[in-house]
Amino acid sequence: MKNHYLFIILLSSIFLFTQCSEDQSVEPTSPEHNGLKIDLSSIYRGVYLDSLKYIVGDQGKENALLQWCQYNNFTTVTCYDLYTLLASSAGYPKVAAFIRKARTQYGITTVTACMGSASAFTTIINNYNASRTDALEKFDYANLELEWWNKAATFKSYLKELQGINAWGDAQTAPVPTETYIGWFQNPTGQELTQATGIVTNTDRVLVHDYQTTPTFSYMQSRLQWLGKAAKAQNKIQKVIFLFSAETTFSFNYFVNNSFDNTYIKVLSEYQAASFTGKENLEIIGYQIFAQSEGRAARPMIIL
Repeated sequence: MKNHYLFIILLSSIFLFTQCSEDQSVEPTSPEHNGLKIDLSSIYRGVYLDSLKYIVGDQGKENALLQWCQYNNFTTVTCYDLYTLLASSAGYPKVAAFIRKARTQYGITTVTACMGSASAFTTIINNYNASRTDALEKFDYANLELEWWNKAATFKSYLKELQGINAWGDAQTAPVPTETYIGWFQNPTGQELTQATGIVTNTDRVLVHDYQTTPTFSYMQSRLQWLGKAAKAQNKIQKVIFLFSAETTFSFNYFVNNSFDNTYIKVLSEYQAASFTGKENLEIIGYQIFAQSEGRAARPMIIL
Protein backbone atom coordinates (compact mmCIF):
# COMPACT_ATOMS: atom_id res chain seq x y z
CA MET A 1 0.00 0.00 0.00
CA LYS A 2 2.62 2.51 0.95
CA ASN A 3 4.66 2.06 -2.20
CA HIS A 4 2.02 3.27 -4.63
CA TYR A 5 2.71 7.03 -4.33
CA LEU A 6 0.54 7.69 -7.35
CA PHE A 7 0.13 11.43 -7.03
CA ILE A 8 -2.92 12.26 -9.10
CA ILE A 9 -3.75 15.78 -8.00
CA LEU A 10 -4.09 16.79 -11.68
CA LEU A 11 -7.34 14.85 -11.71
CA SER A 12 -8.80 17.47 -9.37
CA SER A 13 -9.39 19.82 -12.27
CA ILE A 14 -11.25 17.11 -14.18
CA PHE A 15 -13.74 16.56 -11.36
CA LEU A 16 -13.96 20.10 -10.03
CA PHE A 17 -17.07 20.91 -12.06
CA THR A 18 -18.77 17.76 -10.78
CA GLN A 19 -17.93 18.68 -7.21
CA CYS A 20 -19.13 22.24 -7.59
CA SER A 21 -22.48 21.05 -8.92
CA GLU A 22 -23.10 18.83 -5.90
CA ASP A 23 -25.34 19.72 -3.01
CA GLN A 24 -22.77 20.76 -0.44
CA SER A 25 -25.22 20.62 2.50
CA VAL A 26 -25.32 16.85 2.86
CA GLU A 27 -23.63 16.32 6.20
CA PRO A 28 -25.89 17.13 9.16
CA THR A 29 -24.48 16.68 12.65
CA SER A 30 -26.79 13.76 13.50
CA PRO A 31 -28.02 12.34 10.19
CA GLU A 32 -30.52 9.55 9.83
CA HIS A 33 -29.90 6.70 7.40
CA ASN A 34 -32.46 3.93 6.99
CA GLY A 35 -34.08 5.02 10.24
CA LEU A 36 -30.86 4.89 12.27
CA LYS A 37 -29.43 7.96 13.97
CA ILE A 38 -25.68 8.47 13.55
CA ASP A 39 -23.84 11.09 15.60
CA LEU A 40 -20.92 12.59 13.68
CA SER A 41 -20.02 15.19 16.30
CA SER A 42 -17.06 13.34 17.79
CA ILE A 43 -16.11 10.52 15.44
CA TYR A 44 -12.54 9.64 14.52
CA ARG A 45 -11.61 11.03 11.10
CA GLY A 46 -8.14 10.13 9.84
CA VAL A 47 -6.13 10.23 6.64
CA TYR A 48 -2.85 8.69 5.50
CA LEU A 49 -0.34 11.31 4.38
CA ASP A 50 1.59 9.84 1.47
CA SER A 51 4.29 11.75 -0.45
CA LEU A 52 5.33 13.63 2.69
CA LYS A 53 8.97 13.65 1.62
CA TYR A 54 7.91 16.01 -1.18
CA ILE A 55 5.71 18.16 1.08
CA VAL A 56 7.33 18.61 4.49
CA GLY A 57 9.57 21.66 4.46
CA ASP A 58 7.70 23.36 1.61
CA GLN A 59 5.39 25.84 3.32
CA GLY A 60 3.02 26.19 0.38
CA LYS A 61 2.56 22.45 -0.03
CA GLU A 62 2.24 21.93 3.73
CA ASN A 63 -0.44 24.59 4.00
CA ALA A 64 -2.41 23.27 1.03
CA LEU A 65 -2.41 19.75 2.48
CA LEU A 66 -3.36 20.83 5.99
CA GLN A 67 -6.07 23.19 4.73
CA TRP A 68 -7.62 20.24 2.89
CA CYS A 69 -7.41 18.11 6.05
CA GLN A 70 -9.13 20.84 8.05
CA TYR A 71 -11.76 21.31 5.33
CA ASN A 72 -12.67 17.62 5.71
CA ASN A 73 -12.56 17.72 9.53
CA PHE A 74 -9.70 15.22 9.79
CA THR A 75 -8.24 15.23 13.28
CA THR A 76 -5.74 12.38 12.84
CA VAL A 77 -2.95 12.20 10.26
CA THR A 78 -0.95 9.02 9.69
CA CYS A 79 2.49 9.76 8.29
CA TYR A 80 4.44 7.90 5.61
CA ASP A 81 7.98 8.61 4.36
CA LEU A 82 9.45 8.77 7.87
CA TYR A 83 12.34 6.49 6.92
CA THR A 84 13.43 9.28 4.59
CA LEU A 85 12.40 12.35 6.56
CA LEU A 86 13.95 11.10 9.81
CA ALA A 87 17.00 9.38 8.31
CA SER A 88 19.19 11.80 10.27
CA SER A 89 18.65 14.43 12.93
CA ALA A 90 19.02 17.07 10.21
CA GLY A 91 15.44 16.32 9.23
CA TYR A 92 14.02 16.67 12.72
CA PRO A 93 13.35 20.45 12.74
CA LYS A 94 11.19 20.50 9.62
CA VAL A 95 9.20 17.44 10.73
CA ALA A 96 8.71 19.01 14.16
CA ALA A 97 7.56 22.29 12.59
CA PHE A 98 5.08 20.45 10.36
CA ILE A 99 3.61 18.49 13.27
CA ARG A 100 3.37 21.61 15.45
CA LYS A 101 1.66 23.52 12.64
CA ALA A 102 -0.82 20.71 12.08
CA ARG A 103 -1.76 20.71 15.74
CA THR A 104 -1.78 24.41 16.52
CA GLN A 105 -3.24 25.81 13.29
CA TYR A 106 -5.26 23.09 11.58
CA GLY A 107 -7.11 21.12 14.25
CA ILE A 108 -5.03 17.93 14.15
CA THR A 109 -5.09 16.20 17.54
CA THR A 110 -3.26 12.94 16.81
CA VAL A 111 -0.14 12.44 14.68
CA THR A 112 0.54 8.77 13.97
CA ALA A 113 3.83 7.32 12.80
CA CYS A 114 3.40 4.52 10.25
CA MET A 115 6.32 2.08 10.07
CA GLY A 116 6.92 -1.53 9.09
CA SER A 117 8.80 -2.95 12.08
CA ALA A 118 9.33 -2.69 15.81
CA SER A 119 12.97 -1.69 15.26
CA ALA A 120 11.82 1.35 13.27
CA PHE A 121 9.95 2.55 16.33
CA THR A 122 12.64 1.70 18.87
CA THR A 123 15.24 3.56 16.80
CA ILE A 124 13.89 6.09 14.27
CA ILE A 125 10.70 7.19 16.04
CA ASN A 126 12.17 6.82 19.51
CA ASN A 127 15.18 8.97 18.63
CA TYR A 128 13.02 11.64 17.04
CA ASN A 129 10.53 11.79 19.91
CA ALA A 130 13.36 11.86 22.47
CA SER A 131 14.83 14.89 20.72
CA ARG A 132 11.65 16.95 21.19
CA THR A 133 10.98 18.72 24.48
CA ASP A 134 7.53 19.86 23.39
CA ALA A 135 4.80 17.21 23.22
CA LEU A 136 3.16 19.15 20.38
CA GLU A 137 6.04 18.07 18.12
CA LYS A 138 5.95 14.34 18.94
CA PHE A 139 4.27 11.36 17.36
CA ASP A 140 1.64 10.12 19.78
CA TYR A 141 0.37 6.96 18.05
CA ALA A 142 2.15 3.99 16.45
CA ASN A 143 0.81 2.24 13.35
CA LEU A 144 2.22 -1.05 12.06
CA GLU A 145 1.85 -1.62 8.35
CA LEU A 146 3.10 -5.08 7.47
CA GLU A 147 0.82 -6.99 5.10
CA TRP A 148 1.31 -10.58 6.21
CA TRP A 149 -1.83 -11.61 4.27
CA ASN A 150 -0.04 -10.47 1.11
CA LYS A 151 3.04 -12.48 2.13
CA ALA A 152 5.11 -9.47 3.18
CA ALA A 153 5.79 -11.53 6.30
CA THR A 154 4.54 -14.64 8.06
CA PHE A 155 1.87 -14.00 10.64
CA LYS A 156 4.30 -15.19 13.32
CA SER A 157 6.88 -12.57 12.34
CA TYR A 158 4.17 -9.91 11.94
CA LEU A 159 2.92 -10.62 15.45
CA LYS A 160 6.44 -10.37 16.84
CA GLU A 161 6.76 -6.89 15.33
CA LEU A 162 3.36 -5.87 16.70
CA GLN A 163 4.27 -7.09 20.17
CA GLY A 164 7.55 -5.17 20.03
CA ILE A 165 5.79 -1.94 19.05
CA ASN A 166 3.19 -2.40 21.78
CA ALA A 167 5.93 -2.96 24.38
CA TRP A 168 7.86 0.09 23.18
CA GLY A 169 4.77 2.27 23.31
CA ASP A 170 3.84 1.11 26.80
CA ALA A 171 7.37 1.89 28.05
CA GLN A 172 7.29 5.55 26.98
CA THR A 173 6.94 8.23 29.66
CA ALA A 174 3.78 9.34 27.90
CA PRO A 175 2.55 5.97 26.58
CA VAL A 176 2.20 5.71 22.79
CA PRO A 177 -0.80 3.52 21.89
CA THR A 178 -0.52 0.91 19.13
CA GLU A 179 -2.72 0.29 16.11
CA THR A 180 -2.46 -1.88 13.04
CA TYR A 181 -4.01 -2.02 9.60
CA ILE A 182 -5.37 -5.36 8.42
CA GLY A 183 -6.64 -6.77 5.18
CA TRP A 184 -7.48 -10.46 5.48
CA PHE A 185 -7.08 -13.30 7.93
CA GLN A 186 -5.06 -15.57 5.68
CA ASN A 187 -1.51 -16.77 4.96
CA PRO A 188 -2.33 -19.24 6.32
CA THR A 189 -6.10 -19.70 6.19
CA GLY A 190 -7.90 -21.60 8.92
CA GLN A 191 -6.26 -19.56 11.69
CA GLU A 192 -8.67 -16.63 11.76
CA LEU A 193 -9.32 -16.68 15.51
CA THR A 194 -5.63 -17.16 16.34
CA GLN A 195 -4.68 -14.20 14.18
CA ALA A 196 -7.50 -12.03 15.51
CA THR A 197 -6.53 -12.92 19.08
CA GLY A 198 -2.94 -11.83 18.56
CA ILE A 199 -4.06 -8.52 17.07
CA VAL A 200 -6.65 -7.75 19.74
CA THR A 201 -4.15 -8.58 22.51
CA ASN A 202 -1.54 -6.15 21.20
CA THR A 203 -3.48 -3.15 19.88
CA ASP A 204 -5.51 -0.22 21.13
CA ARG A 205 -7.37 0.05 17.83
CA VAL A 206 -7.51 -1.70 14.45
CA LEU A 207 -8.03 -0.31 10.95
CA VAL A 208 -9.99 -2.78 8.81
CA HIS A 209 -9.91 -2.14 5.10
CA ASP A 210 -13.08 -1.78 3.04
CA TYR A 211 -11.42 -1.59 -0.36
CA GLN A 212 -14.24 -1.70 -2.89
CA THR A 213 -15.53 0.47 -5.69
CA THR A 214 -18.59 1.04 -3.48
CA PRO A 215 -17.80 0.48 0.21
CA THR A 216 -20.11 -1.86 2.13
CA PHE A 217 -20.24 -3.38 5.59
CA SER A 218 -20.80 -6.91 4.27
CA TYR A 219 -17.29 -6.87 2.78
CA MET A 220 -15.85 -6.48 6.30
CA GLN A 221 -18.30 -8.54 8.30
CA SER A 222 -16.35 -11.81 8.59
CA ARG A 223 -13.18 -10.00 9.70
CA LEU A 224 -15.08 -7.89 12.21
CA GLN A 225 -16.74 -11.01 13.54
CA TRP A 226 -13.39 -12.66 14.21
CA LEU A 227 -12.12 -9.53 15.94
CA GLY A 228 -15.27 -9.40 18.03
CA LYS A 229 -14.95 -13.04 19.04
CA ALA A 230 -11.33 -12.50 20.05
CA ALA A 231 -12.23 -9.38 22.02
CA LYS A 232 -15.09 -11.17 23.77
CA ALA A 233 -12.74 -13.96 24.88
CA GLN A 234 -10.45 -11.30 26.40
CA ASN A 235 -13.32 -9.33 27.96
CA LYS A 236 -12.21 -6.34 25.92
CA ILE A 237 -13.97 -3.74 23.81
CA GLN A 238 -11.91 -3.49 20.62
CA LYS A 239 -11.88 -0.12 18.89
CA VAL A 240 -12.21 -0.39 15.11
CA ILE A 241 -11.77 2.13 12.29
CA PHE A 242 -13.26 1.61 8.84
CA LEU A 243 -10.52 2.10 6.24
CA PHE A 244 -11.62 3.37 2.82
CA SER A 245 -9.35 3.67 -0.21
CA ALA A 246 -9.57 6.63 -2.60
CA GLU A 247 -7.33 4.84 -5.11
CA THR A 248 -8.64 4.73 -8.66
CA THR A 249 -8.99 0.93 -8.53
CA PHE A 250 -11.21 1.21 -5.44
CA SER A 251 -13.45 4.06 -4.26
CA PHE A 252 -12.07 7.06 -6.18
CA ASN A 253 -15.07 7.37 -8.49
CA TYR A 254 -17.46 6.78 -5.59
CA PHE A 255 -15.88 9.62 -3.63
CA VAL A 256 -16.24 11.99 -6.57
CA ASN A 257 -20.00 11.89 -5.90
CA ASN A 258 -20.11 10.97 -2.20
CA SER A 259 -18.41 12.70 0.73
CA PHE A 260 -16.20 10.80 3.14
CA ASP A 261 -18.68 11.38 5.97
CA ASN A 262 -21.64 10.14 3.93
CA THR A 263 -19.69 7.03 2.94
CA TYR A 264 -19.07 6.34 6.62
CA ILE A 265 -22.76 6.94 7.40
CA LYS A 266 -23.77 4.41 4.75
CA VAL A 267 -21.42 1.67 5.95
CA LEU A 268 -22.01 2.31 9.64
CA SER A 269 -25.77 2.15 9.19
CA GLU A 270 -25.33 -1.26 7.54
CA TYR A 271 -23.15 -2.33 10.47
CA GLN A 272 -25.70 -1.10 13.01
CA ALA A 273 -28.48 -3.04 11.30
CA ALA A 274 -26.48 -6.28 11.28
CA SER A 275 -26.33 -8.97 13.95
CA PHE A 276 -23.28 -11.17 14.42
CA THR A 277 -21.33 -12.90 17.18
CA GLY A 278 -18.87 -10.62 18.93
CA LYS A 279 -20.48 -7.37 17.79
CA GLU A 280 -21.04 -6.29 21.40
CA ASN A 281 -17.27 -6.32 21.93
CA LEU A 282 -16.52 -3.94 19.06
CA GLU A 283 -16.62 -0.15 19.11
CA ILE A 284 -16.62 1.53 15.70
CA ILE A 285 -15.00 4.88 16.35
CA GLY A 286 -14.79 6.38 12.84
CA TYR A 287 -13.04 6.11 9.50
CA GLN A 288 -9.71 6.62 7.76
CA ILE A 289 -8.93 7.49 4.14
CA PHE A 290 -6.07 6.10 2.09
CA ALA A 291 -4.49 8.37 1.02
CA GLN A 292 -4.28 12.16 0.82
CA SER A 293 -3.09 12.35 -2.80
CA GLU A 294 -6.05 10.45 -4.25
CA GLY A 295 -8.40 11.82 -1.63
CA ARG A 296 -7.60 15.40 -2.60
CA ALA A 297 -8.15 14.59 -6.27
CA ALA A 298 -11.53 12.96 -5.65
CA ARG A 299 -12.70 15.51 -3.06
CA PRO A 300 -10.94 18.83 -3.71
CA MET A 301 -11.68 21.84 -1.56
CA ILE A 302 -14.59 23.88 -2.85
CA ILE A 303 -14.29 27.55 -1.91
CA LEU A 304 -17.59 29.32 -2.54
